[in-house]
Order: sequence, then structure tokens, then C-alpha cells
Amino acid sequence: MKKLIIIGLIAVASMVFTGCGDKKNEDKKAVSDQVEESVTDAADAEDITDTANGSADTDTPKEDGISALCTDDKSISVSVTRPEGFDDSEYSSEHQVAFQRLGTDGTSSTQLNLRLMTEDENTVMTTAQQEVEYLLSANSDGGAVGEVQTQAVGEKQFSYFTYSLEGIEGYRIWTALDNGCILSCTAENIGSGLEPLAIESLTQILSTVVQE
Repeated sequence: MKKLIIIGLIAVASMVFTGCGDKKNEDKKAVSDQVEESVTDAADAEDITDTANGSADTDTPKEDGISALCTDDKSISVSVTRPEGFDDSEYSSEHQVAFQRLGTDGTSSTQLNLRLMTEDENTVMTTAQQEVEYLLSANSDGGAVGEVQTQAVGEKQFSYFTYSLEGIEGYRIWTALDNGCILSCTAENIGSGLEPLAIESLTQILSTVVQE
């Protein structure tokens, strides 16, 4: 199960990578090097968490189930309400808001990790695809990635693609907000015996929990 947790942490860590319009010609090796560095940081963070008996990040701004989510430069922020049925995750910070829902076995879980990004949608999509491709290439059992699709919720349009590898069912979802930023979400089922993820319920959650 520790292997699954580490893989899940890779997906969480990978979300810190953002691109910009001036860097579209960077080669994939640069992305891979950054991902590897974040994987190491994530593994170290897990060891620290274990030592601290799983204590949560007390610096995360929360009040009555509401968290503040900022862009990397802290220039823009939104409020995120904890989805019904989910708990706050210890991996939350001001740049990433994370939630989890444990399965009946107490070890499997559904993870939601939200970020607020200032890049354009095409850059967000490309970065997400590169991150997932790296994860699949590092997994000896292979995996699969779906095509980019769209899902409308009211007047808001969400883009997404699915992926799967050993012990993980995942979605990468993103949408443009009225404040000019992109809300990006990694949604994953880690483990077995969990209710399959559905894009309709995921986009409904994202459309209701974020207050711009």
C-alpha cells in the first residue's frame, strides 16, 4: 500500500509544475527532471508526516471547512469549500487545496487536489499530459491515457482526460475562471473497492466548491 501512496504523492507533487507561453519549446527532459525532484521532496514529506503521526499542515488557512487557494505568485486567490463526504488532506497548502475520502477498507481513498494557475489553457493541458506520461513511463505495468474531452456544467466548460495505472484511476480536469486563472484538478482513486470516478460528479463538485 505504501507503493500506492507514493504513486499518489507523485501525482500531487506533479501539480506544482506550471508552464508559461515563453517556455513552450522546453524539451520533455526538463519536465522529467523537475518531476523527479518533486517526487523526492514528496517522499521526504511522507517520512516527516509518519514521524509526526500524520499531523496536518497547520499553516493551511481554513475556517469552517473553507480554504484559501492562491496562485503561485499569490496575486489572485479564491475560496474553496470542502466537498460533502470529503475530509481535509494533510497535503493542503496555500498553493494546493487537497481533500480525501477513505474507502471502506480504511486504506484506499479518493483524492482531489486543486490548484489555481495563471497559464493559458493550452499550457495547462500540455503540462498535465507530460506529467501523466512521465508517471506511466515510470510504471513497469504500463497504463493508459484517454483523449481530451469536454463537459459543460451550466455556462462553465471543463476539459479533461482520464488515465490509469496499477492501483490508480485518475482524471485531470481544468476550466477557466472569471478571474482569468485556470482551476486545475487532479482526481484519483488510489487502491481498490472504490466507487468509480465519474466526470459528471467531479465537474459538479468543482463548479460548486470554488467561490471566486
